Amino acid sequence: MRKKSTFILLLILLNCQALIAQTGPETTKNEPVTKTLAIKELQSDFDLLRQSITEAHGSLYRFTDSLSLNRTFDQYRAKLGTVHTKLAFISLVSAMVAEPGDGHMRLEYDNATTAQIVSARMFPFRVMLTDNRLMVVYNETKEDTTIAPGMEIVSINGHKLAGLIALLLTKIPADGYIETGKRRKLERNFPQYYWLFADQSDNFTVTTKDANGQVISTNVSGVSASERIANRNTNTINQKMLTALAKLEGPKGNFSLTFPEGTSIASLRIRTFDDSRFMSELDSLFSLINTKNPTALIVDLRGNGGGVDEYGAALVSHFTNKSFRYFDRIWIRSIAPSFATWKPQTFEDLRQGTVRDVKGGYLVKPALHSGVGVQQPAAKPFTGKLIVLIDGGTFSTSADVVAILGEVNQPIFIGEETAGAREGNTSGLNALIKLPYSGLSLKIQMYGYWNALKKQNKGRGTRPTYKVVNSITDLLNSRDRQWERALILGQTH
Repeated sequence: MRKKSTFILLLILLNCQALIAQTGPETTKNEPVTKTLAIKELQSDFDLLRQSITEAHGSLYRFTDSLSLNRTFDQYRAKLGTVHTKLAFISLVSAMVAEPGDGHMRLEYDNATTAQIVSARMFPFRVMLTDNRLMVVYNETKEDTTIAPGMEIVSINGHKLAGLIALLLTKIPADGYIETGKRRKLERNFPQYYWLFADQSDNFTVTTKDANGQVISTNVSGVSASERIANRNTNTINQKMLTALAKLEGPKGNFSLTFPEGTSIASLRIRTFDDSRFMSELDSLFSLINTKNPTALIVDLRGNGGGVDEYGAALVSHFTNKSFRYFDRIWIRSIAPSFATWKPQTFEDLRQGTVRDVKGGYLVKPALHSGVGVQQPAAKPFTGKLIVLIDGGTFSTSADVVAILGEVNQPIFIGEETAGAREGNTSGLNALIKLPYSGLSLKIQMYGYWNALKKQNKGRGTRPTYKVVNSITDLLNSRDRQWERALILGQTH
């Protein structure tokens, strides 16, 4: 099993504890991000991180050869002489772990840094990227009403947006060469990324431009994480956007099945491949779909960050009447990383559940993960027109589903390129390495998933048949042009 993206990762082996045995000093509690680290400490942490990634990562050279990646890592190490603080080290290492092209890589901060992030008074706006323009979605200040949703941010504290966006994107891991997922992550976490990698100010001079091209400069105070939602909901400048997005959001549950009036179409939204009731609910929903017998089915996987592998395969089984392969293989570099302190049974399960690959490493057997075995179709699969909505939030298991649907069916894809690579990803089982001097940690993903595809498209996600991108104006008007296109195509014979 696995959970993806911003979701907490599930381990394949439930008794696996992602811990590490590490010698060296413990990081002192409550040390600020401005703490100075000696060059030897920085080098020690960097070398330990690099060694651990090289030893255990499941697809380190999926998108680049070992010589090129090692040269790149050497270049980052050479920059340590210009790094003096924990914050600067976080910035350098964030860029370094983004290099292999693994969207599941996520640097974890020590308790002191996390506490500072939570309490820091950060940039007080929720944003959206449109091409290289940064648009205001919500004004999360307490009282400012000069900067409204829909306005373009031109500069922040003198930072021009083009250069700022380019800088922040280098710190965000993504599968392969895919930009859509990085951009969605930047939208969700812009205040934190800005604070970590650009400017720790708690006051901001923000230059914006309205729809008429009028430029406005405003001084605003930062807000803490705990203030954001309350400010968003009480600041009257957000009322139109709040109302509009509430209409677009729809039901809160994981599944949402509707039958648009006046059509012979069904629409199924799945927010995540998780929840203990997933399989039973999926079967119930498809039983209802079969009863209604729509001519077309729209499956909305936008913003679906993934979940359990087997749940993904189960969804695919409802769209084919033939047996199929889901994963071609799952490859592991090491079944016993030197820094892992899993329970003994976990090591034994890996020994018994894998076979040596003649090319090196190990291959997972179906007994350990059913996803590498032959999958059977559902008893009554849907055989009508299939339309799938995708975007930069369609990641991991969700992206795997989209890729395999493209193999077993002939769906129409609408939206944006998926954040997850079409060929597969690296996730599932992981082992945690903690760096003793900086206190930073990284969960090193160990399962190299390779989807069962006839043709690879290296480093790219599934691309839409029809590229449709919703704009900030669409959001303000509660309009979903991706859904509108799907509805039109669903009624076209």
